[in-house]
Amino acid sequence: MSKPYNPNTQGWGFALVVCAMTAGLFGWAYSVHSANYLHPRNPMMQQVYAEKDSVKNAGGESHEGEEHADESHDEAKSDH
Repeated sequence: MSKPYNPNTQGWGFALVVCAMTAGLFGWAYSVHSANYLHPRNPMMQQVYAEKDSVKNAGGESHEGEEHADESHDEAKSDH
C-alpha cells in the first residue's frame, strides 16, 4: 500500500529556502545602507543645509513653500 497523504509535511524545504533568502537580502540591504548613508548633519552634507541653518541661527523662520512666492512678489514690486 502507499503512504497516506499528509499535507503538513510538504513545502517546508521551500519555506526554509525563502526565509534564508529573505535574511540574506536584509543583510545585503543593511550593508549597502551602512556603506552609503550620510546623516543630514554630516559635514559632507553641509552645503545642502547651510542656508536653512543660517536662517535658524539668525532667529528667523524658514518657510520652504514661500520662497517662490517671495520671488514672484519681488518681481511684481519691481514692475510697479
